[in-house]
Amino acid sequence: MGRRKVPGGGSLGRALIRHQTQWSRSHRHTDSWLHTSELNDGYDWGRLNLQSVTEQSSLDDFLATAELAGTEFVAEKLNIRFVLPEARTGLLSFEESQRIKKLHEENRQFLCIPRRPNWDKTTSPEELKQAEKDNFLNWRRQLVRLEEEQKLILTPFERNLDFWRQLWRVIERSDIVVQIVDARNPLLFRCEDLECYVKEIDVNKENVILINKADLLTAEQRSVWATYFEKEDVKVIFWSALAETIQLNADSKVTSRELFQGNFQGKASSHLQLSEGIPSSSSLSDT
Repeated sequence: MGRRKVPGGGSLGRALIRHQTQWSRSHRHTDSWLHTSELNDGYDWGRLNLQSVTEQSSLDDFLATAELAGTEFVAEKLNIRFVLPEARTGLLSFEESQRIKKLHEENRQFLCIPRRPNWDKTTSPEELKQAEKDNFLNWRRQLVRLEEEQKLILTPFERNLDFWRQLWRVIERSDIVVQIVDARNPLLFRCEDLECYVKEIDVNKENVILINKADLLTAEQRSVWATYFEKEDVKVIFWSALAETIQLNADSKVTSRELFQGNFQGKASSHLQLSEGIPSSSSLSDT
């Protein structure tokens, strides 16, 4: 008789051997005495961070502010305190609406875009970068004080410094700065402080308001808006992509028709010249 097999007796041993073999294969080429490090030299290295940030949580806002200020901190364990946010929901009463409107008018000069610090040829890139961070940090702290002290509710604004740096450079290098606004409510999208900033950089720079979707306005409405911006000493341009598309389509049809007529006339004239060069049957009979 043969040796009796114990059911499942060798399965544990085979499993251990299989696990050891797989582990040795997976770690065969990973262990090395060579020093390795991650370098930021890939495709995205040196590129600007152009991800728009208009809203942040309390923690993200705190960390971003600390990074701008160059502050280092260490978290402490078990040092936790919950702070309930203030509730700002519900409709405002007439008195509250009037109070907030008054506060907006009183603090209007503080609701401005951040300015780039002054610099010249002697300013090093590191000094300019740090000065930009300091100015931007002071601007954000000023808005926070308005929210905390005056109880103002601010609309979302851009918190990424690289976006503002792009705006600063565009204004400095441009002779004409154009703001594109919607014809249905031009004043909602117009930034008057941007126009002031352009003139602060150079009084010879021009501000232009381009009113898009002008086809939604009547001729009388366009005349009223033109008069309004003329009094504001701002040049205005009315633009309609719909009207321009219709005009381009009409021009293309006219061009196609003229091209067709030109080809037809050319073929007809060549055919006429060819027919004139062929002798007629009467002339052949005369000969």
